Amino acid sequence: MLKKWVNAKHLLIVFILVCLPFTNALAASKLNLYYHTTKKNVTYTGQQVKYTYDGKAINMRNTPGIIIDGTALASFNDVFVKSPIKLKYTYNEAKGILTLSQGSTTLVLTTGSKTATLNGKKVNMSVAPMKVKFKDAKSTKLLVPTRFVAESFGYSYVWNSQTSTAAISQSLKLYYNNKTVSYTGTQGAVTINGNKVKQNDMPSIVINDTAMIRAWKVFGATSIKAGYRFNSATKELTLTKGDTVVKLTMGSKTAYVNGKARTMSAAPLVVDNLETGLSYVMVPGSNVSSYLGYDYSWNSATKTSQLTTRTTPVEPDPDKDDGPDLGGDSLPDIIAFNWGLDSDNVTEYTDLSNITSITEVSDDTGSTAFIDGIAIETVASINKEVYAIRSSIPFSKAQLTQNEQVLNLHINNSTINANEYTLGGSLIGTITSAATAEDISTNISFPLLYENTMYTLSLSEDKCTIYVTLYSNSLNTITAGHSGGNDYIEITGMKNLIPVITETDDLVTLQFTNTVNGIGDNYIVTGLDTLKSVTGTTNGRTVSIILEKSAASEYKVEQNGNSMKVIFMEEEVESLDYSVQFDLPSDILYSDITTEDRYYKNQIAIMVPGNQVSYYKSNPVKSGNPVVKSITVNYANSRTEIVITTTKLQGYKLARIDKKVGIALGNPSDIYKNIVVLDAGHGGTDPGAVRTLNGKTIYERDINFKIMYDLTQKYFNGTDSPVKAYYSRYDNTKVDLYERAAFAKKVGADIFISLHMNANNNTSPNGTEIYYSNTNNSVTESGLTSKNLANIFLNSLPGKIGTNKRYISAQNYVVIRENTVPAILIELAFMSNKGDLALMTSSSFQEKTAKAIYEITCSVFDSYPTGR
Repeated sequence: MLKKWVNAKHLLIVFILVCLPFTNALAASKLNLYYHTTKKNVTYTGQQVKYTYDGKAINMRNTPGIIIDGTALASFNDVFVKSPIKLKYTYNEAKGILTLSQGSTTLVLTTGSKTATLNGKKVNMSVAPMKVKFKDAKSTKLLVPTRFVAESFGYSYVWNSQTSTAAISQSLKLYYNNKTVSYTGTQGAVTINGNKVKQNDMPSIVINDTAMIRAWKVFGATSIKAGYRFNSATKELTLTKGDTVVKLTMGSKTAYVNGKARTMSAAPLVVDNLETGLSYVMVPGSNVSSYLGYDYSWNSATKTSQLTTRTTPVEPDPDKDDGPDLGGDSLPDIIAFNWGLDSDNVTEYTDLSNITSITEVSDDTGSTAFIDGIAIETVASINKEVYAIRSSIPFSKAQLTQNEQVLNLHINNSTINANEYTLGGSLIGTITSAATAEDISTNISFPLLYENTMYTLSLSEDKCTIYVTLYSNSLNTITAGHSGGNDYIEITGMKNLIPVITETDDLVTLQFTNTVNGIGDNYIVTGLDTLKSVTGTTNGRTVSIILEKSAASEYKVEQNGNSMKVIFMEEEVESLDYSVQFDLPSDILYSDITTEDRYYKNQIAIMVPGNQVSYYKSNPVKSGNPVVKSITVNYANSRTEIVITTTKLQGYKLARIDKKVGIALGNPSDIYKNIVVLDAGHGGTDPGAVRTLNGKTIYERDINFKIMYDLTQKYFNGTDSPVKAYYSRYDNTKVDLYERAAFAKKVGADIFISLHMNANNNTSPNGTEIYYSNTNNSVTESGLTSKNLANIFLNSLPGKIGTNKRYISAQNYVVIRENTVPAILIELAFMSNKGDLALMTSSSFQEKTAKAIYEITCSVFDSYPTGR
């Protein structure tokens, strides 16, 4: 029984728990459908599928995807045509024939048929396309099996059953092992001691069940700080850290660690990303991490290679597999508490432990059984559901198999009327049954609502009833303590634990659906530093574990089969001088504040929601930094602005320090790792090229500014952006060309990118050109030149935005010639060409271009790191 709440945070916990059931209710909403193929009205209560493309939600227009026989179907138009995927199509409604195409791939589908034609060859699908009317939305859609269509066109397709979301993304166009590969496999992430490594255009890839990670980016350019040397002639890579020297040869599984031979799980290789034009040295993550003194684990849920500092570095054992050790952890420093099975749940747990997945029953009778019906049985346990299939004649043989999220029951020597059964169970959706006349058999489909459902098959004593029994997962133990310098909590279950994790202020909630709370409801104050309290509570088959953490702590989640661990770490404050500090009102969170860099006025603005002027009169912003000229506090537009004016242009960074907000000031290159100047060409009285489209006058200066200033800001100013952008102009003003070039030195930039639109007396030329200067000989510490930069952009930008790829050219323009850093001028497209002019005035093209410039800039810094 929960103890009495004693403070406001406990009331917040109660509020969260009260709200949890509503989440489930929304997920279970119904769709009123009409299937044109079967001419049936259907109340659909299964999972409603959402779709994303490259991480962004696809607009399904109130007609979500549905799941039939374990296969997701959705509108071809919404998912593949109107989305950024932009397949071309023709549809013969009379014949029900849909033709989809993109590039050299053509796919022909027919309504009601499981046979498709892909590039002239017949292929089979698990489910046929179908025409469905969404009655509430008053919309009729042609639904297609989305995984099949996506993968037919070379796209990656990942299903998340927890969120009912299908994530579609572009396949990677790679070249390795002397062949071009359209890679649709896992695109992995990397963390080092819980901190994510930025990888941008080249994630980890999996080859022969081995995660291959980027050698320089992971080991050379992060906190590992390994020495890195790659000899492109001999294809040899040398990594050094402390006294350890690791030598690898591309294509060979043999590594040499301090001269001793080691065998790796896969050979390192050079991978060319054909979309960016960049090459990467990729190495087997588990092996190389171990050689350099790091423990390695693979998180299959998040597709992440997790590297952690080994507390006691040891020489790798030549007789031991260098992969992750999946054994038990060493004894923790402190165990704060250990919750085991509640006494009322021991019997239930014992029954669950003894479950064996029986999937076949047989009585070897030759009689044909007619199935009277399917019903859900009443059972005493909340942990299970029993479905009974009855006949007046004994059954012969039955087999139960699982295909993704569907259990399929096949019964020999039997027959049944085709039907749908909605029986109100909480573990499965609508059951469907059908008989097969050819071999006199019955197929019954049970769509599972949860990924971690256990099941078994049994036969009654009189052989006339088949039972399909479904079991929920169960939480068995919760242990918390302090180990390896960090507080932690570890939770185990009968099967894989799949929590939904949410965070509100200092509360982290782990919500486990389809799970029995074998431990019972509990609450404890831990006495630990960063993990303050733990609350466990139950709502039907949903268990919530609420963790109260300290304000200045972060956490990471590690999952290994039926066990998961949440590790809490004190938030690290970098070695910057946070000499400007201020308090926040009690009702304002750190995440509520926003900033604006007004570098063109030597100002930094911090925005706090609401009118807080009187608060800051009583709690003034404090500064001990002589570069600060003045600090003002004003209220406007429903927010309070704290404006810091400095004596010269400053970079800045915010951090939480104890219960205050700290601001570090300094030269931009002391604050930011990567800096770019973005130059929107022309401006003010200098309009640039001028053309007319559909009776409207189009000025080059406006297009340049829209893309390079208005639209790029949301990317470069994003909280996770690795690049700081300064803009040579921030309004419609003419800026001197020499001032634009000198601005790069003023802000300590690493590269300079200018955007223009081209024009010609001939209306035929179209596409993208990139200019650089032969007389600008600036080279970064990692070897980047203006010509390198121009090549990278030409090889990547046209493909990303759909323009014709033309060439790079050495030119004598002031902004690139007089610059002190590698500089390029992009001539994006021709205003003199009608097709290009229509393209560049399109809002979607402008958005795509802004994003592409950001992504390519990030990849440049990945390949040519600044070393800061």
